[in-house]
Amino acid sequence: MSNDSMPARRWKIVEAVVQKRTRGRPRDTSKDAAIILAAQRLFLDRGFEGTSMDAIAEAAGVAKATVYARFGDKEALLKAAITEKCGRFLDAATLEPRASRNLRQSLSTIARRFLALVTDPDAVSLHRVMMAEGQRHPRLPELFFQSAIEPTQARLIAFLQAGIDDGRLVIDDPPTAAWQFLAMVKGEAFMRAMLYQPPRPAAQIEAYLDACVEMFLAAYGRPPER
Repeated sequence: MSNDSMPARRWKIVEAVVQKRTRGRPRDTSKDAAIILAAQRLFLDRGFEGTSMDAIAEAAGVAKATVYARFGDKEALLKAAITEKCGRFLDAATLEPRASRNLRQSLSTIARRFLALVTDPDAVSLHRVMMAEGQRHPRLPELFFQSAIEPTQARLIAFLQAGIDDGRLVIDDPPTAAWQFLAMVKGEAFMRAMLYQPPRPAAQIEAYLDACVEMFLAAYGRPPER
């Protein structure tokens, strides 16, 4: 039996001890970052099943008890690794709904950062890992969906709702409109990345993203008053 299958109760005790010892001291976020970075690398290199908490702790240079105390289990660590990766490309500021922002420019920025995320080599590799191991571990695609896709859609819905509220957008079904925008942006570029094909020239990608924004605004932008 592997160390990762130890009873959860034991690690609850370890976590309680660690928390008691560190209570009152500020949390060392550098350890969180080191653990997440190590997990990201190992999940890509070895897959989810082939990655142990022991290996993550060793790669991060921390005790395994620290990993468990901070993240609970390997699934929670996978979610944290995915969330951190997404946050590098689509941070809260990018999708912050503000009436003062130029709508076309904001959508253009969102489109470019989202495409950069879904075609990032590490993100593509992780997507392949989820697909490959999903049949044996159905929970993995669910975690990926919850950690990467749903939060991105939710933030975009909030962004679109702000445009609806201030009258710049006319959308009856914001969730569907958000899916339409994200799917349109992924387009050919994501499929080429997943299938090991070289990307289109940068100028073609830029023109495609501009067209996506224009099509979205043509469908949902408030028509000018006559």
